[in-house]
Amino acid sequence: MTSLGPGPISLAMGLTLIEAAKYETRLEHLAVLRTFSEGELLGRLPFLNINGSGLFYAAEAELPAVGFRAVNEGYSQSYGVIDQRAEAVHLFGGDVDVDRSIVDLMGPEARASQIEMKIRSMRLTLEATIVNGDASADARAFDGLAKRLPPADAMAIDNGDAPLSFDPLDALIDSVDGMGRPKVLLMSRAMRRQLNALARSEQCCSYSAETNALGMTVHRYQDCEILTVDRDAQGREVMGYDEAGGTSSIYCLALGDQGVTGLQGPFQGRYGISVRDLGEVPDAPVFRTRVDWYVGFAVLHPRSAGRLHGITPPAAMTAAAAP
Repeated sequence: MTSLGPGPISLAMGLTLIEAAKYETRLEHLAVLRTFSEGELLGRLPFLNINGSGLFYAAEAELPAVGFRAVNEGYSQSYGVIDQRAEAVHLFGGDVDVDRSIVDLMGPEARASQIEMKIRSMRLTLEATIVNGDASADARAFDGLAKRLPPADAMAIDNGDAPLSFDPLDALIDSVDGMGRPKVLLMSRAMRRQLNALARSEQCCSYSAETNALGMTVHRYQDCEILTVDRDAQGREVMGYDEAGGTSSIYCLALGDQGVTGLQGPFQGRYGISVRDLGEVPDAPVFRTRVDWYVGFAVLHPRSAGRLHGITPPAAMTAAAAP
């Protein structure tokens, strides 16, 4: 496993999938990266390249004490408290089998369409796992943000089973250490609409929406870009109002090599997603394509992620849902 000491991370900086695509020369892998980066969360999350099956790292638990001294006095001795932690990479992917008759009758585009659907399913599944993953329910997967930041956690703020308001949201943002980088807010699309409506009703100038260089609308609150997740590969809401008491959550994340990051291991000496055409398999008249990714997720600093939980739908939404 890769090991990181208590100092700054010395490995090469992790790249987002959008940045990694700039260095990719294989057309089929470029198409895969493009599909994965269509997700707002996966498009912004960096992925740290690691050797071996996982990452050992030292998380700060307590800083050493310092102070002032008089002439001819010595400084008091102290040391920082470090927690040794580990994160594993997990085997993630799937096989795509397309009947030979479909390729013969409809052309290779039919096979390419099935591969694109598989990649899109992987993207939706991975984003859902980053939020709601539970290793106790699926030992092959990893714990997501909800599991790492339970309501009793020091970085979890209780909204008191009430509609969203600015004060607890501001407290959430302030509780997260950005480590010199911009922070992001992660929420559902319904929650973003709730925040947008709150900003309009309060005539708040801290909420903005602008168009980026790619023509996409970027929403921000308090200089934090707002990222949304919608549904998983089975069509279920990832961050719906389905937590305790019919509530939902907002996460504030400091993305980066010393904060919240993805992990990926090498496949045949190259990092990232592997796409392999296995051709026609011997035991069935199907063409098989295999997609593999040795992937993981880590929160490397205890203050790089926070959660605001106990947010109820606005009264108008609750009234509309009533029978």
